[in-house]
Amino acid sequence: MNRFAIYILAGLVLLADQFSKQQIVRTLTPDRVVDVVPGYFDLTLVHNTGGAFGILPNSTLWLVAAAVGAVIAIITFTIRAAQPMPLMLSIALALPLGGAIGNLIDRVRLKYVVDFLHAHVGDHDWPVFNVADSCICVGVGLLAIYFWGKPTGKPSTVPSETPEKETV
Repeated sequence: MNRFAIYILAGLVLLADQFSKQQIVRTLTPDRVVDVVPGYFDLTLVHNTGGAFGILPNSTLWLVAAAVGAVIAIITFTIRAAQPMPLMLSIALALPLGGAIGNLIDRVRLKYVVDFLHAHVGDHDWPVFNVADSCICVGVGLLAIYFWGKPTGKPSTVPSETPEKETV
């Protein structure tokens, strides 16, 4: 996948994230919960002032923004330096790039990130998240799959089944 296509995909993620947040803010208040799949999934508006998934609640805005900015810079550098790039790696970098930019826009513009997707099963409760968070997680998962499946280049330590013939 070429660089232009990677940035287009990241842009689509950014648009989907910002559009979904805009619609939720227009239709929900923080005290209202909309059951989508009762007992498993609902929509609830949360203003997340912390890091991803509410980690480090009320953390310093600029510290988190600087960390996200660094991640965006690293991903952008990687995309620019490694061309052409395999499709899976391209998608694995585009998804978190678009998601990180989406959350950074919220953090700078609103001083918090709009979260609204809430998954839960019985007493087990996941932190409320958004489209950007989902894309970041899927992208990181794809990166892990990509790099774990990639040969390391190290010689095998398993002896071959057929002995090698010596030449004299």
